[in-house]
Amino acid sequence: MTARKVKETVTLMDGTVLDDEAADRIVAEVEEAVLAGRGSTSFPRKGRPSLTGRAAASPHVGFRVSPELRDEAEAIARERGVTVSALAREALEQFVRKAG
Repeated sequence: MTARKVKETVTLMDGTVLDDEAADRIVAEVEEAVLAGRGSTSFPRKGRPSLTGRAAASPHVGFRVSPELRDEAEAIARERGVTVSALAREALEQFVRKAG
């Protein structure tokens, strides 16, 4: 494998400056770990976890609201420590339960 040469100064979290030699060493360590079964080269799935309980996309519902309603929803969501989406999902679930 041909190592890419570092073109700019990169500092690792521990303060170490990443030079070409250190980069080559890190790549070799990762390759060795993966080949020995102690690591993976796969990346986590992007996006939020599915609400279906399976590895499938959750249906998406979108609708428009007034700026005032959005502001109020944001304030309530912030107070509860949730997202506006979670707040809207909860409100829709409650409405559907009562209406059904």
